[in-house]
Amino acid sequence: REKSREDLLDEKARKWQSLNSKRYGEKRKFGYQESTKKAEMPPEHVRKIIKDHGDLSSRKFRHDKRAWLGALKYIPHAVYKLIENMPMPWEQVRNVNTIYHTTGAITFCNAVPFCIEPVYMAQWGTMWITMRREKRDRRHFKRMRFPPFDDEEPPLDYGDNVLDVEPLEAIQMQLDEQEDAPIFDWFYDAKPLADTKQQVNGPTYRRWRLTLAQQAVLFRLSNQLISDLQDSNYFYLFDKKSFYTAKALNLSIPGGPKFEPLYRDIHADDDDWNEFNDIGKIIIRNQIRTEYRIAFPFMYNSRPRRVAIAPYHTPATTYIKTDDPDLPAFYYDPIVNPLPAYRNTTSSSEVCDEDDEADIAEFRLPDPVKPLLEDTPLFTDDTSNGIALYWAPRPFNLRSGNMRRMQDIPIVGTWFREHCPSNHPVKVRVSYQKLLKCWVLNNLHSRPPRSLKKKYLFKEFGKTKFFHVTELDWVEIGLQVCRQGYNMLNLLIHRKNLSFLHLDYNF
Repeated sequence: REKSREDLLDEKARKWQSLNSKRYGEKRKFGYQESTKKAEMPPEHVRKIIKDHGDLSSRKFRHDKRAWLGALKYIPHAVYKLIENMPMPWEQVRNVNTIYHTTGAITFCNAVPFCIEPVYMAQWGTMWITMRREKRDRRHFKRMRFPPFDDEEPPLDYGDNVLDVEPLEAIQMQLDEQEDAPIFDWFYDAKPLADTKQQVNGPTYRRWRLTLAQQAVLFRLSNQLISDLQDSNYFYLFDKKSFYTAKALNLSIPGGPKFEPLYRDIHADDDDWNEFNDIGKIIIRNQIRTEYRIAFPFMYNSRPRRVAIAPYHTPATTYIKTDDPDLPAFYYDPIVNPLPAYRNTTSSSEVCDEDDEADIAEFRLPDPVKPLLEDTPLFTDDTSNGIALYWAPRPFNLRSGNMRRMQDIPIVGTWFREHCPSNHPVKVRVSYQKLLKCWVLNNLHSRPPRSLKKKYLFKEFGKTKFFHVTELDWVEIGLQVCRQGYNMLNLLIHRKNLSFLHLDYNF
């Protein structure tokens, strides 16, 4: 039977469509799937894979050894992501999105722990208070032994030993329902304010906005971690530029870090000229203090190179941080209280005639005249909080901002930049100096980041058929990574015939 005209047209259209789909369709690489979202696997799936593979001694897994060895280069990244997503003391359990290989070769935490910076600081402030109380009472406080497990003890199996065990209670400070009311309901949540569209942008959790009352409570809770210093003149000759100058001149500020000489060509005998044959030289016979040489490097040094001029003085601040919440917003503090004006009748400038005094006493403004802003209150309940937050350090002087990764937030980064109290033991003062030295060197050697095309490793892994996604407890991921790392190194030792090496479980 001959084909009808409609059948011929349909066949021609199908050929044309298949031809163009091959020409213009997306080319699929080996192992890649379509960009549809993968279904989340149950946790028992990866649990069974890890348990069945064991130490890969079974012959049926001999073809998987190549995948395990290939995953060895990703173990540092797996450990980094594990540490990045470490649960905080106020969390009982942290479940993390996970991506894992079909052979169980490697498991990654597929999450970035973003947080609201003021909330995170306040949470650690409450942890500080709770820790001090716990250490004082010595009820649950004990030192941890490292390494925690024996060298020959394999990692525990999560399903057999941990799954059915009730985790310990989270460490949370008891909040007051009245004083801490603005944050009482959500302070210790896994993602605070995630459900409020007015204060957080949505499920992506990228931007935050807090009210004045919330910021005031968070600032109060984090007071343990925040410096009380308000006047920047405290850091004169103890700031970044002064340390740069001290390093360049091979000097050491008292209490500051010591560095290797920046220039090694300083020899007094090899100079082409000295103070005796140079007509432009200023001769200072007495000993020059180190502070003078750093504060005025071009005056008190013979050959200043690579020095940085630090500010000499900043305007003095008269703000006094109040510790008593019952004080009014505006009051006379005894530290900055002006001198009382005593009436001295003997002074010729203040002697007034009796008639003048009577005229002053009888003077009255007309009734229609009223003071400006008569109906405006001098302060409200939020005024003192607003003033305190105005002078507060970052992030408490902000009302809104972007989320930050937890490990990017310096909780006590300002402590070692202050002068170490002289009554502290020597080891503490040495620790201050080492931290200062590391901070100065990091600032000196840091370069502006290069613009790079971002590559998302886990997105690329997720597109392949070799990886699945699920949600696991952080402890389970850690146990899996320990077991995987041990198996990989064991395979590498046998592959390279390094049988004389002994690999223990605390590798």
